[in-house]
Amino acid sequence: MTSHKVKATVIVAAWCAEDMLARSVRSALAQEIRSLEVIVVDDASPDGTARIARDLMREDPRVRVLGLDRNGGPAAARNAAIEAARGDWLVILDSDDQMRPDRLSRMIALAERVGADCVYDDLQPVDPEGRPLGPSHLAGLNIAAPQRWSLERFLAGCGARPGQAALGYLKPVLRRSFLMRHGLRYDPDLRNGEDFHLIAELLAIGGILWFLPEPGYLYTLRPGSVSRRLDPGHARALSRADTAFRRRHAETLGREARRLMRIRRRNLSDLAAAESAVLAIKARKPFRAMVTLLLRPSAAIRLIRQIRDGRARRKAA
Repeated sequence: MTSHKVKATVIVAAWCAEDMLARSVRSALAQEIRSLEVIVVDDASPDGTARIARDLMREDPRVRVLGLDRNGGPAAARNAAIEAARGDWLVILDSDDQMRPDRLSRMIALAERVGADCVYDDLQPVDPEGRPLGPSHLAGLNIAAPQRWSLERFLAGCGARPGQAALGYLKPVLRRSFLMRHGLRYDPDLRNGEDFHLIAELLAIGGILWFLPEPGYLYTLRPGSVSRRLDPGHARALSRADTAFRRRHAETLGREARRLMRIRRRNLSDLAAAESAVLAIKARKPFRAMVTLLLRPSAAIRLIRQIRDGRARRKAA
């Protein structure tokens, strides 16, 4: 398969994914586009992930497998795949998620029609068996037609606000030539929120982002997943990356973008403190939790809201 014939490269960063990897990869192989490859990056998994990936490669020549010598997180794994990719478009797919068969044909068609460097679509939360869980992620925004999103629009949807349907959960389809031309890669220091920083950087340097309001991505919700509970250390890493982003673009960020980044920084600090308090309570260290919340009262308000929302979700289930 030569490089000019590959329309899309689906990138699957996989760590301890032996139970769902095959389903994820097969949903990529079932896409309704003419030329496609799937790169599975085994992120030094201690389970059978690498074996399953190699089995998939033997089943279908469109699958390629890369292996990292040490665990580097999803950003490092995706960067390795970007370097090896041959597709015109790079598609990010988590190893426990799936895509509807027409997802990429619709997204790439839109991107090529409007000249986008990145396209998002809506996502549908599903349980581990693939059954829908409620409405799509952004159904509440009532977006009826494709939209171009500015940096400010993107930042407004990534403010780490309680109850916000965060745009950072969306999975991008990226124009590979744009990433290669600008040397744009994932931040390997981030193990959560890495997609946010890639897209924010893309927009800050002039990239074009469009949103297609159709839920073609099937996002698996599992209890205890990292996307549902944010490790306080990961939140602090995000705050450091945010600070670096603001400094890097200090001369070009407009007033509204700077304001939105300040809101995001405050909310991330509250989130980190609230999660630290949760961990202290679980470790039976109530004094430590109390001190954490006394030092940041706004985090206590956030924690109370989290507890209330969690009880409501369990009651509804």
